[in-house]
Amino acid sequence: MNVLAWLFTGGFAKGYRTQILGVTAALSAVGLWAVGDMALANLVTELPIILGGLGLAALGAKVDDAAAKPAARKSGRSKGA
Repeated sequence: MNVLAWLFTGGFAKGYRTQILGVTAALSAVGLWAVGDMALANLVTELPIILGGLGLAALGAKVDDAAAKPAARKSGRSKGA
């Protein structure tokens, strides 16, 4: 059962899930237009999704670091003073 959950949640692609999602979103929109399910005018309205998906893939944006990391202290005072 754990293996099945691992497959469904994308555990095999840890660290690359956002890139895969971005490419999939872009390819699905272009693919719908290519097979004739979408008119060219509809494809133009899908440009933000296409470009956003490709942008996520190109930038390598990762969201697997969901746990908040402690922020570094940036005060002007030193600790010893």
